[in-house]
Amino acid sequence: MTPRPDSLFDGIPEAAFSVSEFLDVTNELLGARDVVVQGEVVGAKSHPTGFYFSLKDTTAPALMDCYMSPYAYRGSGLTLEDGMLVRVGGIASVYKPKGRFSFRVETLQLAGEGSLKKAYEALKKKLSEEGLFERKRPLPEFVTRIGLITSRTGAVIDDFRTNLARLGMRVLHYDVRVEGAQAVGQIRQALEWFNAHADRIDVLVLIRGGGSLEDLQPFNDEWVVRGVFGSRVPTIVSIGHDRDVPLAQMAADASGSTPTATAHIINDTWSPLTQRLPRIAQQLAYAYDGALTGVRADVDALQQRCAVHAGRIVNHGRLLEQRLRHGCERIGARIAQLKETITNYARHMDAASPERLLRLGYSIVTDDVGAVVRGVGQLRHGQVVHTRLASGTFAAEVKELRSES
Repeated sequence: MTPRPDSLFDGIPEAAFSVSEFLDVTNELLGARDVVVQGEVVGAKSHPTGFYFSLKDTTAPALMDCYMSPYAYRGSGLTLEDGMLVRVGGIASVYKPKGRFSFRVETLQLAGEGSLKKAYEALKKKLSEEGLFERKRPLPEFVTRIGLITSRTGAVIDDFRTNLARLGMRVLHYDVRVEGAQAVGQIRQALEWFNAHADRIDVLVLIRGGGSLEDLQPFNDEWVVRGVFGSRVPTIVSIGHDRDVPLAQMAADASGSTPTATAHIINDTWSPLTQRLPRIAQQLAYAYDGALTGVRADVDALQQRCAVHAGRIVNHGRLLEQRLRHGCERIGARIAQLKETITNYARHMDAASPERLLRLGYSIVTDDVGAVVRGVGQLRHGQVVHTRLASGTFAAEVKELRSES
């Protein structure tokens, strides 16, 4: 057998393929890229293995079999019926056992005003009966943390950011496609992400500019609408459309016609404070003036009391000074008197001092036990006595006793 070429265009022209080889190469070429095809649904039927239908060209006799997996069909949020005009994205292939061509649909969108309008009204009725458009939660006061779902390109995000009040608000942006086949999946992912991180935001905003009903189809997707309704934090959805309000916007807690209006809605959450600020400022001014007046009165009273006490201190100081002066004078006089008395005592003591008598030539005689001899009666012959003079002492023996009487 001739070696199998890598693609249909490789190898020599006369090479012969087996049927299986040819279909493999064909599927390789068909599956090389995703394509988008638009047509009218015919033969729509659901099966446990998936959803089967055909697309019919509305301008020429052409028909294409299509298949969607159960997961992809449920994720589209649509209920297909014959006659709907749709736009499908995916890859084509040939089923080798039967040689049947089919298109594996991965994304599905309605196309055409009639189909879109019909699906819009049917889903609107269904969700309205479930009450998804009735609940409107109030936005929290003083919003500062905003979760934003929109495309990072275009004027929408710039208009929104520019019109936010300068109140320290922070925007956590999740970039998504806002139209086209990938928009629904990305928006759903963004809603799920913010719902998982609801503690990081105060309010969730989903915005895009205006467009046709077909352009805005992602915001009429059932799963997107339910995601908006199921958000753990209050939602604001602003999708510009003149005739039919997108269902996601109807399910939101608040909505605005433009990105600028949406920013003002968030700014208004600060209005209770901004409205009260002038009154609060006036009350503060009155309170300040009242407190200042009271403090001034207290200061004046304290000044007066301080002046009285200062006068008393001055008077007491003068009186104390006089008393100190008189006391010092009395002490000085008493000291002079004591000095004179001490001088007299010193004079008398000096006159009576034994040392003075000794210096005058007198002496003091003591017996052998140290007693002063005042008369001869205290002495006996041969007794040793001691005599003290001004310049020293000497011992003597009694030889003769003579009494003068």
